[in-house]
Amino acid sequence: MAEQSAILSVSGSRYLHGYNCALVGVMLLASVLLIWQGFQLPSLIVCGAIVIQLMLSVGVWFVLWRGVRQNPKLYFFVFILSVVNFGLYLYGAGGHTNPAISILLVPVALSAVLLHWKNTIILALLVVSLYTLLTSYFLPLSASSQGGHHGVHQHDNLMQFHLLGMWLTFAISTALICVLVIPLARSVRRQQALIAHQSEKLLQDEQLVSLATFAASSAHKMGTPLSTLSILVDDLSEVVAGKPEWQKDRDLMVQQISMCKNILQEMVRKAEDLRQNSREPMSVSELVGSLREQFNLLHPQLALQVDSETPQDVQVLADATLEQALLNLLDNAVRASKSAPQMSIKSKSGNLVISIKDAGPGVPEDIRQQLGQPFVSARKDGLGLGLFLSHATINRLQGELNVRTGVDGTVVEISLPLFEMAQQVDL
Repeated sequence: MAEQSAILSVSGSRYLHGYNCALVGVMLLASVLLIWQGFQLPSLIVCGAIVIQLMLSVGVWFVLWRGVRQNPKLYFFVFILSVVNFGLYLYGAGGHTNPAISILLVPVALSAVLLHWKNTIILALLVVSLYTLLTSYFLPLSASSQGGHHGVHQHDNLMQFHLLGMWLTFAISTALICVLVIPLARSVRRQQALIAHQSEKLLQDEQLVSLATFAASSAHKMGTPLSTLSILVDDLSEVVAGKPEWQKDRDLMVQQISMCKNILQEMVRKAEDLRQNSREPMSVSELVGSLREQFNLLHPQLALQVDSETPQDVQVLADATLEQALLNLLDNAVRASKSAPQMSIKSKSGNLVISIKDAGPGVPEDIRQQLGQPFVSARKDGLGLGLFLSHATINRLQGELNVRTGVDGTVVEISLPLFEMAQQVDL
């Protein structure tokens, strides 16, 4: 029902208004042709039906203009009223002998796209019932007192009008279906694609939050053995006293244990930020500086090459996982080529575009198509989670991640909306 309401609120009123206006035109055109062919029409019934249909069109336009909240029941009521009113018009204009009766198929086609299938079945039964009744109960067409147009007999006039009307009705019905139903079907497909995209995004967010919860739990569990090791290392201070080499090893152990504790605390903090979905603006200079620092800790023998064409004060909306996502991609580039990756940053169409290029052998096509899914990796020793987490992080920040690969290496392109653009999307 959510996608149905979305379709109705966006375009349903326009299509319903177009259908009612077209129905007014069909009734007027059929009446003019009948009079031109020399037939008399009951003016009270025919004119009354046309006026009612015109008022219905104005009412739908008023609802559209005022922006009233759309309701499927309102659409169903309008369809029922227009079909019954058109049946009244046909009753006074020859019943089933009037070729315009085929227009009754158009509201059924529109209802099939706009409304619930139960409403469409009810409308279809009403249309079939009206058609059946109009085969027996109608006011037959009769020639005017002048004896018909240019002296043509009533029967000849009726046959000529029927053949011409059948062609016109077929052409009008085809045009209405193409003009009204095809855009509605496209709108439905767009809504379905959007729903599928949102469902996939929610699934990725759930997986990411689950991993964050697992990481926080693991960090808490690892805190106990690290505390035990810290106590044992403190006890070693008396044992290594007077032994410089042992003292040096003991100091290194203290340093490493302290670093592990800091890393675990950072893991817990980032996991909590991820669960709370907290985001803050980060400038390009802060992002590059943090990436350089963490990259140098991971690969002290390499230097991160950054080519930035963007002012350093430009900001993006970031959370605790953005740096780690980019660091994962940089680490993948190093492992692929055993050399420092090249990172370029530039602004383009309201986005910050970050490209990371390595000089590796590239990614095989069968694996490249699955990259970004959990437990799929281009490396034999890889777990397949780095690119998945990076992809989920970029998507959650309203960005895009694309991978291009070739014989001269792989380029990962990350596009993130600038802070001002991200705020507009959130609003």
